[in-house]
Amino acid sequence: MAKVLKIGVAMGLARDEDTIPLPDDWDEMSEEEREKWADEVLDVHVSNNVNAWWNVEEA
Repeated sequence: MAKVLKIGVAMGLARDEDTIPLPDDWDEMSEEEREKWADEVLDVHVSNNVNAWWNVEEA
């Protein structure tokens, strides 16, 4: 069975998950390289699936 990276985003009751195949050189990557790769994949997933905004309002 192939290893994959499973990522998810949850906000309140809304939830989104995805499964990403690991790169071919995963087994040769250092722990630091693996963490960096996974963090980058998660950042892209979050930016593609979460809408965020800010607004200035009168209180």
